Amino acid sequence: MNSPFQTMVGLQLQLFIFVLSGFVLTKLGTISPSGRKSLSDLLINFILPCNIICSFQIQMTREIVSSCATMLLLAGLTQLLYLLVSKFIFPDVPKERLACLRYATVCSNAGFLGLPIIGGVFGAVGTLLTSVALIPQRIVMWSAGISLFTHTDGKSVFKKLVTHPCIVAVAIGFVLMAAGNPALPSFLQKSLSGASACTTCMSMLVIGSILAGAEHIDLKDGTMWWYTLVRLVLIPLLVLFLLSLTPVDKTIRGVMVLISGMPAGSTTAILAARYDGDAPFASCLVFISTLFSLITLPLLCLLL
Repeated sequence: MNSPFQTMVGLQLQLFIFVLSGFVLTKLGTISPSGRKSLSDLLINFILPCNIICSFQIQMTREIVSSCATMLLLAGLTQLLYLLVSKFIFPDVPKERLACLRYATVCSNAGFLGLPIIGGVFGAVGTLLTSVALIPQRIVMWSAGISLFTHTDGKSVFKKLVTHPCIVAVAIGFVLMAAGNPALPSFLQKSLSGASACTTCMSMLVIGSILAGAEHIDLKDGTMWWYTLVRLVLIPLLVLFLLSLTPVDKTIRGVMVLISGMPAGSTTAILAARYDGDAPFASCLVFISTLFSLITLPLLCLLL
């Protein structure tokens, strides 16, 4: 049986091929900017929800319910930790860049990148726990996260939360699991499984395309490298240390550490461009942190 490190290395090599394919296809013009947006929408609105529903198709036990509750609590506390870190760890940074840095610290790419990676390491339970852990991040993303660039109100946050396809998929998954996961019609189950199987490939193609669209990468920018160190190394090590002081289950700890070591969310660059932030700098954050996460995530597995 492979160790988490061996599993992660093999998975990262597979992901690298998909990311490289998305990068090359974008550079060749096969995936256009509008095509990239369509692929992202397809992933968020259809493929990821199918993957989430499938991840709930395991036997509901007291341990599973307890793990989900623990994960939800830990994820909420971790988001508060991200907010605290982002507020104090980037001093003397221009306002346009500070918004990008704080948002990218609070809102990682755990949705696109985390689900396929953690699912690959921990199986369906990992995907299930990651889906639950993403709920607090999405709440923060649409409230405190967006408020870094512009004003948002509670009503719009609530509406986005309850109508988000991935949140709806979590609710459906919980209902089916609570009902004992009754057998679905064969055509429906095969449709869900078929769409779910596309998650890894489609997610990485989108990430590769996003990286290909990044412009003005300044490798001499010290702030960008400091952010990358904080997001990919210091935060997950801090989370690992804090969780090691608790009796939390090893799987929950492993999932939480990997989630906390995810790179900047692609929405960082999107929001920066839309709300007059430093969009080129935001693109750098996404590009460099995603690229180096292919190295740091397997190394984190050695510590689990």
